[in-house]
Amino acid sequence: MPTTRILPLDRILCGAACVVAILMSTARSPVIAADGEPLAIQLWPDGRVSIENHWGLRLVVSTSRSPQQSPDSPFEKYVTNRGGVDHVWSRRANDDAATWTAATDQNTIPGSIHVTSVSGQDDKAAGMLVRTDGVRVAVLSDSSTAGASLAKEDAKLDVVVIPLPADALLADAATCAWIKSMQPRYVLLPAEITDEATKPFADSIDASGEITDVDHNTFAVSQSTDRSGQTRLVKFDQRPYELSEELESLMKQMEASCDHSQAVFSRLSANQLNFRPANGTHTPRWNAEHMMGRQLLFFSQIYHALDPTIPIMDLNPKQMPPDYVAAHPDWDGKEEARQMQRVSDFTRRFAYLLRGLTLDVRAPGSRWTLRGLLRQMDRHYEDHTANTKKKFELAGWPNE
Repeated sequence: MPTTRILPLDRILCGAACVVAILMSTARSPVIAADGEPLAIQLWPDGRVSIENHWGLRLVVSTSRSPQQSPDSPFEKYVTNRGGVDHVWSRRANDDAATWTAATDQNTIPGSIHVTSVSGQDDKAAGMLVRTDGVRVAVLSDSSTAGASLAKEDAKLDVVVIPLPADALLADAATCAWIKSMQPRYVLLPAEITDEATKPFADSIDASGEITDVDHNTFAVSQSTDRSGQTRLVKFDQRPYELSEELESLMKQMEASCDHSQAVFSRLSANQLNFRPANGTHTPRWNAEHMMGRQLLFFSQIYHALDPTIPIMDLNPKQMPPDYVAAHPDWDGKEEARQMQRVSDFTRRFAYLLRGLTLDVRAPGSRWTLRGLLRQMDRHYEDHTANTKKKFELAGWPNE
């Protein structure tokens, strides 16, 4: 089986097997994270593997190489790649923090991350099985081999992540047999693995001859029901991607405007967000949904054109009156602000796809140039936030 190189992943247009069937382009789509929305898997220099979903929850799987660390936010959870875990990391709308609870049928709410530790030979920890948004990811242990317990899983995997040091895992017959039986869409390998070690491993799991090299530490994956293709091997680096100085500056300006909007909207109650001015202008909630919906649609169109793994997501509400219906009328201002942040995070998370694009040429899948879009979104947040603040002085504005 010949081995070929494809450089880099962020310029690959995946085949039909990668295209997500769900394109959220209806006039009124659910805003809460759901099956089909993209998640990011990241590999870090100290051996950590992080999985982040669109609902803004982040799970970090530590290995024996990883130093002890504390979460950066109330939506981040650290777990050690050892046994004894069958939990759900979840957060309901309007809650200020996520919860880590024993798994039950009742607590698997949309956007949650279900984490199960699995044992291998001699009941040693073999890894973690992570399920979220319709995607199943196995993060193998760096110190044990997979065995019969892993093979009991009755569904196929989407991704297998093999951490450093990986030589023993790649050469272990039980691990290779298990991976082959699970028929994952992707196996993610650290870039340090040599071709000499990769070739026999690819043969043993019946993988495609193509090895995809990624020069950064982020891999995008979404739910797919198409299992017609062979397992693809992906080598990805431990270093975060970097944008050009000019693109980074434009991104930061847009993010700063989004942050300012969040500061204004986070102080509002659900009642205030639903306020309908007598002059026929929009409710503050419409402004919030429109700001984030516009950014999400435009950037997901570009990302989808560059990597169909990422779906097009259209949550932009129709104009009102009379046909506007809020996606979540019970969300308070903090949650609407979090939604803006989730869209900002989505844009930043997959911005590696923008590298190499010319700022003043229309972007793939878009009617915008990158410079024009980033500047327009910068103004868009400021304009709609200013319009919302004017509503605070209107007759009938609720005090709470």
